[in-house]
Parts: sequence; C-alpha cells; structure tokens
Amino acid sequence: MRPLIPPSLLLLLLLALTTAACVPVMQDATPAPLADLSQCGGNALHVLVGHPATTLPDKGGWGTLRVIKPGMMVTMDYSATRLNVHVDGADTILALDCG
Repeated sequence: MRPLIPPSLLLLLLLALTTAACVPVMQDATPAPLADLSQCGGNALHVLVGHPATTLPDKGGWGTLRVIKPGMMVTMDYSATRLNVHVDGADTILALDCG
C-alpha cells in the first residue's frame, strides 16, 4: 500500500511550515505615547529624546537616575522616584520612564 503523501513531499511541507513560523512580525509604526514622568521628576526631559545622554542635567527632581544601555542587565525592582533613561549604542536617548 502506497502512502497518501510521499515522504519527500511531507518533509518539504514540514520545512515550509517551520520556516513560515520564523517570519518576523511587522511592528506598528505609530510612536509610543509619552510616558508620565511626574512620579520621578522627569517631565521636562521629554525634549531630550533623540539627543546624546551627555545632555542630561546633573541634578533634577528624580531620586536616582539610571541610564540603560542595549543588552545591559537591570534589576526588576520598581522605584517610583527613579528615572530610567534608555539609550542606543551611540548613547542617544531613545526613551524615558519611571521605575
């Protein structure tokens, strides 16, 4: 008795299905809304997004300031007074949030 689907075709179908699962999903192009930085004292710093991290003021209304670089490990504890500054590999500010 012959199989309904030849083994070579079955293997090809399996390969096509597993490859299709690896296709990247397109992200929505709409920008994220501005974070509420009132808890950590960073409301006036939204204007620094896109600028070098060196433009951050030395002092501000935040309790602590944490610059987060790509691939950097950070603690998951939440501190409402901590200002997180997310930068890219060139130390350009990408986003700000409290935590």
